[in-house]
This record gives sequence, structure tokens and C-alpha cells, in this order.
Amino acid sequence: MAEHNEQPQAPPGEPTAPERPTPARAPAGPPPGERTPVKAAAQALAGGLAAAWDGIDYQPRFNFGDLEVTIAPEHVLIAAGRCAGDPALGFDYLMCISGVDHETSVELVYHLYSYVRRHQLTIKVPLADYDHPAVDSVTAIWPAADWHEREAAEMLGIAFRGHPDLRPLLLDDDVDERPLRRSHPLVAVYADRPGIVERPDDHGA
Repeated sequence: MAEHNEQPQAPPGEPTAPERPTPARAPAGPPPGERTPVKAAAQALAGGLAAAWDGIDYQPRFNFGDLEVTIAPEHVLIAAGRCAGDPALGFDYLMCISGVDHETSVELVYHLYSYVRRHQLTIKVPLADYDHPAVDSVTAIWPAADWHEREAAEMLGIAFRGHPDLRPLLLDDDVDERPLRRSHPLVAVYADRPGIVERPDDHGA
């Protein structure tokens, strides 16, 4: 018996259901981070930063209500010193330093917070030399930067000039790899033991 895939039709004389109009798409708006209203503390910080960073070239923007700036690597040390030392900024807490591999360049991201002023700041530092990225260490300003910089050094191959001790933090001393680089090969997973991994060259691959 042949199967019929035809849609059922309304009996003669009965009105057919009207076609549903295609909903109009909303016009493309700004990225999600730019839709959040700017926080009052971030707005005040922008003015204080402009005064404290006089002579430092930087590009500011607001992201998810907070201030975010991009500076060149040669300005990191002086900018960090003013962030910690200027009372109008008062950044006494380095929350995190993270690294991003953009395939043609590497970027460092510093997340700062002030317990006194109750505001936060994100500093992005693009490192154009992809093969030998380097920047000054900020451990003398925020001692907490020690482990963050050590991790970025061994995982992304970033050199931190002036760091007191860049020994490997997570990898063995004889490992010469950069696991968080996009060029680093992914490891295979044992089919019968999920979660256990092997290096691609374990079996001469």
C-alpha cells in the first residue's frame, strides 16, 4: 500500500487557514556588553583614570557597565604603578591576569579591583610579537601577580621581564610545550577509558 505524504486539505467550501507572516527580525544592535548601562562608579573612574594616566596613550570603552582600556606593552609598568599608587584609583587588588592566543598575536588581560573605591578595571595589552611575546612584570606592584605570570609564561610562552622567579608552576621542568597556544596539538582520548588522555606521540604517531 502506497504511503501518502500529502498535507490534509480543508473540505470544499471551508476557508483555509491564513498563512502566518514571517516575523520581522530586529535590527542588529550593539554587542551584549555594550547594552548594559554604564555604572556610576565606572563613569567616575573614567575621569580619574584620564587624570592619573596623563601622558599614557590608551583606548577606553565600557563593557558590561565597567571600564575597559587597551594599552601598549611599553606602558604596562607605569600604568600599573599609577593604578596602585594614585589615591583616586586605589587599585589594591589584582584579581587575575589571563592570556589570550589570537593566532597572530597574544593578549594579556589584567583584572583590577579597589576595595577602597569599590570600582574595577580591565586592562588589555596586545603583544604583537607572536613568537616571542614579552612584557614587564608587575610583581613589584602586586605580589599576587607572581603565580599568574608564571602560569602565563609556561602555558603561553610569554616572557615577563623583571619577574623574580619564572620557574614552571604546573608543568614538569623538562616540558618544552605551550599547552594553551592554539597551535598546540590536541591529545587523543582512550576509547575505553573516557577522561584518560594520551599524547599523540605515545605510540610513535
